[in-house]
Amino acid sequence: MSYIALARKWRPRTFSELVGQPHVSTALVNALNQQRIHHAYLFTGTRGVGKTSVARILAKALNCEQGISSSPCLFCDACTSIEHGRFIDLIEIDGASKTKVEDTRELLENVQYATVIGRFKIYLIDEVHMLSQHSFNALLKTLEEPPSHVKFIFATTDPQKIPPTILSRCLQFNLKHLDPKVIGNQLQFIIDAEQQQASLEAVQLLARAANGSMRDALSMLDQVIVDQSTPINLDHVKAMLGYTQQDFAIQLLHAIIQQNASQLIQLCRQISAEGGYFDYVIDEIISYLHQIILCKLLPADNTPQTNAIQQLAHQMTLSEPQILYQIAIKGTKEMYLAQTLTIGFEMVLLRMLTVGMDKMEFSTPSPSPTVNIQDPSMQPAVAVVESIDWDGLSAKLNLTGIARTAIKNAEFISKTDTDIVLGVNKGHQALFTASIIKKIEQELSNVYKTTIKLILQINSNIQNSPLHKQQRSNVEHANQAQAALDNDVFFQELQQEFSAEIVQNSISLIK
Repeated sequence: MSYIALARKWRPRTFSELVGQPHVSTALVNALNQQRIHHAYLFTGTRGVGKTSVARILAKALNCEQGISSSPCLFCDACTSIEHGRFIDLIEIDGASKTKVEDTRELLENVQYATVIGRFKIYLIDEVHMLSQHSFNALLKTLEEPPSHVKFIFATTDPQKIPPTILSRCLQFNLKHLDPKVIGNQLQFIIDAEQQQASLEAVQLLARAANGSMRDALSMLDQVIVDQSTPINLDHVKAMLGYTQQDFAIQLLHAIIQQNASQLIQLCRQISAEGGYFDYVIDEIISYLHQIILCKLLPADNTPQTNAIQQLAHQMTLSEPQILYQIAIKGTKEMYLAQTLTIGFEMVLLRMLTVGMDKMEFSTPSPSPTVNIQDPSMQPAVAVVESIDWDGLSAKLNLTGIARTAIKNAEFISKTDTDIVLGVNKGHQALFTASIIKKIEQELSNVYKTTIKLILQINSNIQNSPLHKQQRSNVEHANQAQAALDNDVFFQELQQEFSAEIVQNSISLIK
């Protein structure tokens, strides 16, 4: 007997065997049990999630010789013929190769004729979105009022391309991506049934690599079984998929935290030497950063993590993995724009390390001595309190970027010979990182020719920062300009003569 691929051998034969789509199977089972059978069904979803399988199960349920049922017998001539693709009253059509209107008209010419052996004549059109507009128009009337012995079943990966007039005449079921846990459980069941052996880590990697497709998962399992005669382990799966053998993602994150640029580059070169599967490493970094954030946000009992993830989470603040995550997500696309993929990958990792050097202090559990945050209810312990022109001073400071934004959002509280106290809204506290505070202190020290320390008071009612004052001034000027325009005789004449209108946000007061 010839070998049957696992994806075909383990294709679900009944609704109870359909994996990961309970919302679809439950609805169809209830409809069949209640004999509420529609004349047209549309199954949508990405590749390998079960669209065609559901269509064939539905065809068996409608034509089983034991009667219409949600549990076809699987042994009658109709059920076996449908499973082997030789049931004469199940007409399967590939929409990608039958796109012309002539094909559709030829198909519809036989709709009126009775079935040959089955209860229903079923037209199963796969990738129906590939039909031309003229084909859809030709199909429309028949689809709306087909003969009682005819049922239409459509499948597509792109329902947006189907005209609304067609969609409105179908019952639509969206088959979702399968969760890696669901795929992993089904893979383990099949591995046991096939009398094979595989490690849990290998099965989990296959499930993740399938990207929600059960068919892709079974195809990869087929390949790894052929490639390896020994029990399947993680290294076998990685070798088959072309993945790096070491867990480089953890090592790279440690190098970023430790600000070790030489180790980072060395690891990047090792990845390149092993085959340069950079996508996999980036995906692993993204996955680990997600786990780190969950580890920090959720109780340990609810998010069991490996020791490596817990160690990384302990060394990072909550905002740090968020920033690295954003860089990694953007880097998955940007690294392909580089001259070589190796350069692009290295630049993504170096960007992570550079951000860590400039804006974050990963391995410092204790606060930086330059960051001093006071409770708003406490008065600073000062010897002589001075009053200064904070708006004028802040404008003269040689600051750019985030440092200038931070200083514009700070309200002056008080100053002594050695300290300046600023009030900051809680929402702007994140701007004042250790490196930003150091830059501001350096500029203030240059102005006063002595060492100045910055003290922050976190307050939710900051109203007199330079930015607040500027915004109020802008509003006042805009109101003055509007009032001047309203009182302008010439403009009033323009409105009356030519129905002139004011372009909003274009009014300004010239001083």
